[in-house]
Amino acid sequence: MKNQMKVLLRGGVLMLAAVFAFAFTEPMSGSETVWGKESPEALPIAVELGSNEYNCNLEITETCIYSNPQATTPHPQSPNGRFVYMGSKK
Repeated sequence: MKNQMKVLLRGGVLMLAAVFAFAFTEPMSGSETVWGKESPEALPIAVELGSNEYNCNLEITETCIYSNPQATTPHPQSPNGRFVYMGSKK
């Protein structure tokens, strides 16, 4: 009887650990939205980071993509270059 209680207790602890492992984590989002401007006067365009919806013309030195919709904070992965919107190609 004692061994059976130990096995049940061990199983319960493992089950509780599994529940907590999923309860305190957040799912990773599949994509990240970034914004780009085709010219300094243009309105920002929302695209998915790393998609084929945009390109960065590296011949022109300026910020290509931004982290916020107002296009004021450069994205950490932004290369220097002019944002060129290629359209949605899904």
